[in-house]
Amino acid sequence: MGACNFSDIGIAKTANEAYRELCDEAEEEYGHQDGYNGTISTTYGFSKVSGNPRFGTKAFYKWEEKKRENVDKCDCLYLEVTGAVATRLKARYGYKGKRGLKVFYFFGIARE
Repeated sequence: MGACNFSDIGIAKTANEAYRELCDEAEEEYGHQDGYNGTISTTYGFSKVSGNPRFGTKAFYKWEEKKRENVDKCDCLYLEVTGAVATRLKARYGYKGKRGLKVFYFFGIARE
């Protein structure tokens, strides 16, 4: 049993809703019976992180890499993406102009 890095964007009203939708999508794509598919669906819940640099920058990806080094297998971390980046991501995923939705970035280490 190994582990692999993953990252996903979820758009929903809450982080819990976004996490559940991403897990459901992963199970639908990779199967329900495979508990070792290397996706967010093999994690044991999620935890919020903060203190990150602006999402999408080189500094952010370095910060994310350091965070991954300090998490256990099957851990999922998340943060809320805000501002213009969130607006662009909503448009990219087909949620342009929809109010009440937030953008969440989930990342971590999954079982494979």
